[in-house]
Amino acid sequence: MLKTKSRFAALLIATCTLLASVFPGTQHSARAEGNNKYDDLYIEALDIKDVDTLNKKETVRKGTFSSYFTTIPQPSYNDYSYLFNTIMVGEVTFVRYLAKTGDWMDIGDPLCEIEVKIDELKVEELEDNILKEEEMLGTYAYTCEELLAKYEKIYNGGGSDAELAKLLYDRLKHSYDEELKKRRESIDAMQAEYDALVMARSQTMLTSIAPGYVEYLENIHKGQVLEPYGFIGVIYRRDDGRISLDKGADYLRFGLEALLVQTDGDETREAVGMVASSLDESLPVSLIGENNVIVFEDGIYDFNPKKNVVLKVERVHMENALMVKNKAVYSDSNSNYVLMNIDGKKTRKYVVVGGSNDEDTWIIKGVKEGDEVLLK
Repeated sequence: MLKTKSRFAALLIATCTLLASVFPGTQHSARAEGNNKYDDLYIEALDIKDVDTLNKKETVRKGTFSSYFTTIPQPSYNDYSYLFNTIMVGEVTFVRYLAKTGDWMDIGDPLCEIEVKIDELKVEELEDNILKEEEMLGTYAYTCEELLAKYEKIYNGGGSDAELAKLLYDRLKHSYDEELKKRRESIDAMQAEYDALVMARSQTMLTSIAPGYVEYLENIHKGQVLEPYGFIGVIYRRDDGRISLDKGADYLRFGLEALLVQTDGDETREAVGMVASSLDESLPVSLIGENNVIVFEDGIYDFNPKKNVVLKVERVHMENALMVKNKAVYSDSNSNYVLMNIDGKKTRKYVVVGGSNDEDTWIIKGVKEGDEVLLK
């Protein structure tokens, strides 16, 4: 009986020794998993027999990292714009339309033929007055400049008259500058009126002031006089498009640059805009709204209104940031990590991630520039 118990004890010890030799890393792995020291390397206890799996690498590099807030909004357009007589001087008489309903028009395309009559006596009068005022201004300026030079010379020479010369110089200079400005503004106004009349005299047509389709044309008969800003028709336009996000987004601050992108078959369209209405209560009342409005300076008139658009606003912009391709960063229940080759074994290195975009992940801590990380 004693012999049998001795044999059983020996068998039990041998079995435990065998199990320990078959699973040498079990206790080590459990300790490594449970210590939660993510800054240390975590060995996966896996011998890599296939060397090729260690050759699939990505390099940690420095560069400019950007990530974006993206959404798919519904654009709204300033669909209609009035067509009107843009000639503000003379008598503008309608002759005939050069465009018809449904025509596409670019800026400057002919809309209708006109005849313009101007007051030729007014043109001659303005021309004479401009010449007279220029001559008088020249004489006045010459006289004042001579006196100013005289006072300046006396002052620079010193003596008992120096202070009086300085006083006279300052007074004359002030009145001279004021008079010069007033006369120049008067001449410029006459010149602008003269130029408008001469330009109008040569006009033979009115042109479109915006791109779009002609939606409606007023029934105007030949010989009818068009008043300044007189209504002619309506053009359907999409160059004043905007984006409005219902209820807005806290991230979209006033003044942020926005990019609108549309993919239409093989064609990609882009437009740069700006957030013009924010939820930020620190802004002036005129800039606060229940929605975020994004306007586009160059317009979105060439966008297809039947296709979706994507709005992108830069959320993060970092110069000289450490980053690596997205496919090289993994995660488990503990944190994000990359894989590194340590003595022929794939080794987890836990990292702190700042963000990611379509291609790259920005890494704040855990690796350095030039490190090679492995792919699964």
